[in-house]
Parts: sequence; structure tokens; C-alpha cells
Amino acid sequence: MDSRKFWNEEAETLPLEKLQKLQKERLQKAIEWAYGKTTYYRDLFDRAGLKPEDISSPEDLVKIPFTSDIEVADDVPLNHRIAVPAEKIRMYHSTSGTVGAVVPIPFTRKDEEAFLKEGEARARWTMGVRPSDTVQVLTRFDCCALGYRELGAASVLMSAGRYNTDHQIRLTEEAGVTVIEHMPSFLLSYFERMEELGIKVGETKLRMASGVGEGWAESYKRKVERRFGVPFMTLYGAVEISPFFAAECEARNGMHINADQGILEVVDPETGLPLPEGGEGEIVVTMFQREAMPLIRYRVGDLGRVMPYEPCPCGRTSPRISYVKGRVSQRISIGGKKILPIDVEEIVAGFDDLANEFRIVCEKPEMDILKLRVEYKDDVKGLKALKGKIEEALFNELGLSGEVDVVPKGSLDRVTFKAQRVERLYQ
Repeated sequence: MDSRKFWNEEAETLPLEKLQKLQKERLQKAIEWAYGKTTYYRDLFDRAGLKPEDISSPEDLVKIPFTSDIEVADDVPLNHRIAVPAEKIRMYHSTSGTVGAVVPIPFTRKDEEAFLKEGEARARWTMGVRPSDTVQVLTRFDCCALGYRELGAASVLMSAGRYNTDHQIRLTEEAGVTVIEHMPSFLLSYFERMEELGIKVGETKLRMASGVGEGWAESYKRKVERRFGVPFMTLYGAVEISPFFAAECEARNGMHINADQGILEVVDPETGLPLPEGGEGEIVVTMFQREAMPLIRYRVGDLGRVMPYEPCPCGRTSPRISYVKGRVSQRISIGGKKILPIDVEEIVAGFDDLANEFRIVCEKPEMDILKLRVEYKDDVKGLKALKGKIEEALFNELGLSGEVDVVPKGSLDRVTFKAQRVERLYQ
């Protein structure tokens, strides 16, 4: 087994002063590249009365207008964002289509090396994956597998099992999978199905689960670990920004940012003003080495916070970000408060009689009462009392009056991609 502590020790253990100097140098080059090579950023800077030399440090980023989520930026032709001729592009990935149109994301050979290999492999190494592992990626994100291959781990191909859950479960057992990667909302159901098939998760070789693609309630993480004995580790990123930009280490206190590859800001979603360290808001990212498609002050649309800076017990000196709770677009206005589905998920996960699926029912943009439809497990009795306990928990934890409808397991539609916990009944 590889005994190295770090994937890239120099980058991961840079003293803060040296990291800041490196960020300044790389930022200036990224700005010059974006301005000089793309119509989009040249127009953006010109309209703001800026030149590349006006941005000499991370503190100057506030001068630059935000760039919006690529999926909803219908007024920006993609070729205006691309900085290289077509023949230099070696691969296209795409956004997920979660909030808008699916958009192709181009990568040159240099982009592949910097992000799909260095970024991906480092993220997996940070959370504890090693060349001796056998990894099964179930997300269908083929970019995810590249990092595992780069660090030398064996992989169960995504097409193995032909995307049939029961077949994939057999492969988990028979291939001796040690690390499994899935979207969090599906992971618990996957493990439950394993046990329905007579495969005890704790008796397999699985030693770690990796969650990507969406936030997950801490209470669900604890439920997975307590019930199945498999630690659940978290990664953060998006195809546009690396694809992986931060990863959890063994200290399990937030996620280390690949701060040598880009700058992460947190701003108030309403005003756009930068928030102080520790403030929760919208994540904004500036990437240093995106050759094909530069990203400067890009509003990712996710909600998180930069944690107070301190060296980590794991030995890494890179700054950390909190676990991401959800997207700005997922916020719901109820009783004068803005909540996220993950806030409700934390409460649902605390009830052993409830299954994993629930829906927040929104009849109009502003609701006075939190209306919740949630599945209960088979053979559960005392449904009236259960309903009352859930409504009480909603009031105690969120300060909201609730109207809960408990329905049998299997009543709610299953999704095959990212979890969709909100049912909007209005246009």
C-alpha cells in the first residue's frame, strides 16, 4: 500500500503566505488569458471599464462583475467563452441540466492534466483512497473515474452490470469493492437493497463511501455509518470548476479547497456582497488554469461557507469550506423564512420509522405552513402519533408550523438522477 500522506505534498502543505503569493501570480495570468482570448470576458471587462492590469490580487476580484451559471446564460453563445481553437479540444463533458439547459464543457489536454487528473486524484487521495483500493462509481459521471485511475486504484467499469442495480450490487460483493461512489440520496437505498438481497454490507470489503453531486443531511450520514459501519466521505465540485474542487480528509471537519487551482469566494445571494469568513452564502469561483473555457467570478449557485483558517490535524494547510447544503435556486420561502430541502431532510432522517423519500409541497411561491409528504416504512403503526411528532420536530427545529401527510413506502415517485425534494404546484 502506498504510504504517502499527500497526493501533492508541496501544493497541499504550502504555508498561507506562500499560497497567497501563488494565488496572486496565477490569478493575474488567468485574467490576462481570459481577456485576451475570449470575446465574453473582453466584453465583460470593457463594459465595467476594467483592464487586466486592474486585477493584481484576489482582493481586486470584487471589481469584476459576476458571471452567471452557464446553464441559464442563454444570452451568451458558448463559442464566446471558448479561448482555444476547436482542434485543441480533446474532450467535452457537460453540465447536469439541473437548473437549465445541458451545456457542453470543453477540455484541452492541459485542462485534463490540471483538473481531471490532478484535481480529481488529489481529492480522492485526500479522503483516503489508495492504489490498493477497488472502486465502484455508480453516479454515471465518467469524469469521476479518471481520478481513481490516475492514483492507481482498480475500477469496476460503469457499464459493468449494465446499470441494473441488482447486478451492480452483485459486483460490489464479488469484485471485492472497497470504495463506492454514489449520489448521497441513492446511497442509503443502495445499501438497503444489498441487505434485501442477503448481502450484509458490514461483511463485504467496503471500507468507504464517497458522496458527490448533491448535499446530504448530516443525520443521514450518521445513519449510514451507524447502521452499515461504512464511513461516508464528501467531495465538492462541478464540471465547470474542475470537476472537483474540495474534499474531506480524515479529520472530517469540512473540506480542503484546492486553493492552488482557484479562488473561492462566498457572497450574499441577494446583494452579491462578499461575506466575512464563516458567513453562509453563494459560492463564487475563479479558476486559474482553465485553458479551453476560462471561469472568472463564476456564480456556481451552491450555498456554503469558508471556515475560519487554521492548519488541519491531517497536515494540510489549505483552507477549508463547509459541507454544501444545497443550491440557491432550491431555497423555499415559508413563514417568512428561507429554508432548504436539506433542513427538512435532517429532521426526516431522525425518525427511524420513516423511509428516505419525502416531498415539500409548495402551492405558491410564499407559503405560511410547511406542507410535507413523507413515506413511512412497512409495518409501522401509530401513524397519527408519528405525524404529530414530525410536526412537532419541524416547529422545534425550524420554527415553522407543519402539515404532514405520512404515506406508505413506494407512494412517491423515484428519481433516477439528483434528488428532487420539492413539488411545486404553481407555474
